Order: sequence, then structure tokens, then C-alpha cells
Amino acid sequence: MPALNVEDWIGRIWLGDCLEFMRQLPDACVDMVMTDPPYGLNCNDGDLISRWEAALGRGPAGPPRPIPGDSRQDWLFGLPLWMDQFNRLLRHGGCCCCCCGGGGPQPIFAEMALEMDRAIGFKQAVVWDKGGLGMGWHYRRSYEFVLVAQKRGVSCKWYGGDSESNVVRIGKLIPQADHHPTEKPVNLMGHFIRLHTAPGDVVLDPFLGSGTTAVACERLGRRWVGCEINPEYAALAEKRIAREREKTKLPLEIGA
Repeated sequence: MPALNVEDWIGRIWLGDCLEFMRQLPDACVDMVMTDPPYGLNCNDGDLISRWEAALGRGPAGPPRPIPGDSRQDWLFGLPLWMDQFNRLLRHGGCCCCCCGGGGPQPIFAEMALEMDRAIGFKQAVVWDKGGLGMGWHYRRSYEFVLVAQKRGVSCKWYGGDSESNVVRIGKLIPQADHHPTEKPVNLMGHFIRLHTAPGDVVLDPFLGSGTTAVACERLGRRWVGCEINPEYAALAEKRIAREREKTKLPLEIGA
């Protein structure tokens, strides 16, 4: 039974498991889900991302920084549960946008698209063109998908024009040692938030990481609710959001 009032969590970070958090929220309480979930690839845990500099002969591999819940088993277990909660929490006209990596090495984009369609209603696969060549050997990774879903029965809110492309060209980030290893550009998250919400709407990011979605919302005048399981990344998010709030001196709280 829902036990939390979403209004009490506006502009705050829930520190803990997102499923536990979302299950306590009431139905139809957010206007958008904008998130970058773990992909089930054991990212930055001995993979090419963590060994990239060494593979290129530019220096030793950095220490692994595994992302919680990023095993293949966690992905297969969590994906349908997340999507069911997203659908329950979204208001009519609500939209769900999920970053989901590029074309390989696992077909996670296809798995996520099918689950989004089952639970919510698939709308579009938008290509994020990051510019230049990324990692990989044969097909270098130069793009990622952002998958978009809308609740069945009504079109999602749309505040863009008629000329928005399904290819978005925004330069990639090269995360530093003190960043989240898969941090996304604020402008990328802000692009989708701007298209699908109005000022004052509520945006949920259940995998807040270092707070990029929240920072985008602060800049665009959207209200946000975030959840992060890793206390180090939650603390990093708190610092980033606090910097965005310096002009208005609004407080930030982390709770559980």
C-alpha cells in the first residue's frame, strides 16, 4: 500500500532501492520518468570501459567502479518490475524516456523496447549522436539510444515543434575519476524533459546517479524526485544540485 506522498519528496533524493521507493508512491503521481538505468553489462567492472586507456597503450587501467544492480541477472529480474512501476506512477499523458546504450555488445535496446511496449506503450527510439568515434574495435560506438514510451490511450505531452528529429546531436562526456562512470550530459536529459514536460511538472529519476536529471530539472523549472542506491553518488548529486540552487538558496535533502 502506498505510504509516501510524492509532494514530500519533491527536490529530494531517496537513498536506497528504487523499487522499494516506487512501490510506496501513489498511482499517477509523476508527469515523466527520465532515467539512465543500469544495463546489465557489469559496466566499468573489468570491461573495456575500465581498461580503455590500457588497451590503447596510454597508461594503466583504472580501478573498477562497478554500478550497483548492473549484472545480467539483476537486469533481467529488474527490467519488467521497473517498467510496471513506471506505468503505474505516470499520469495520463505521461512519458518515459530511458537511456539504454548503443548497438552492442548485448541487445539491451531490444529487450528494453519490448518491455516498455508491454508495460507502458512504445513510442520511439531516438538516436543520441555523440559525435566522433567511441569505444569498440570493429563498429566503434558513436551513438546511444534513448527509448521513449507513452501511456496507452492518450498521446504523451509534447512541447516541441513539428521539426524535432529522432536523431539528437549532443557531444558526449568523458567521465573523470570523480564522476559517475556513465554520467550523461545535462543537455541530453534536458532535451527530453523540455519536449515532454511543462514548468512545474514532476519528473522522476529512479536511477539518479550523480544527479544529471535533477540538475536539468533545476535549470528548466521542473520539479523532480530522485532515488539513488549508492551513497557516494547521492552525495555527489547533492553537491551538483546545491550548486544549481545557489541563486535561490533552496535546500536539498537526502532521506531514506
